[in-house]
Amino acid sequence: MKPIVAFLLLLGTLNLSAQATETELVRSAFKLEKKAIVADALQLNEKEAALFWPIYEEYETLRYRFGTKRIQLVEKYLLHLDQVTDITADELVKASNELLSGELALRTKYYRIVKKKVSILTAARFYQIEDMINVEIRSQLFAQLPLPVRMP
Repeated sequence: MKPIVAFLLLLGTLNLSAQATETELVRSAFKLEKKAIVADALQLNEKEAALFWPIYEEYETLRYRFGTKRIQLVEKYLLHLDQVTDITADELVKASNELLSGELALRTKYYRIVKKKVSILTAARFYQIEDMINVEIRSQLFAQLPLPVRMP
């Protein structure tokens, strides 16, 4: 799990003026590392793998959008860090909650798909792995973000 955290910390701390290609390289490496972790944790046989991996790729394509939104939200937060008003703070919290709700809905949807097409145990393990990865990412990311400065 540590390589994922390192990739996300790098992604979360990239200079706001960094080019999109740098971000994409980091995200691409993260995607490969994450897939390896999922594969190692699930230990699928050939039949299960043939059913699971196309679903996983579809899920990851949709999950990627949430990652993009999270990067944008962190960038917005960092840009306004020294001038956070009540309105800005409220907007950021609402956006964060929407992001979390969307991610949970997506994970729940794909849990049901994996459960139906592969197996309940595989779906439960996949859900748990995704939770573990997401908690670790958020924990490491938020530990690196400064608290907003109180306006006088």
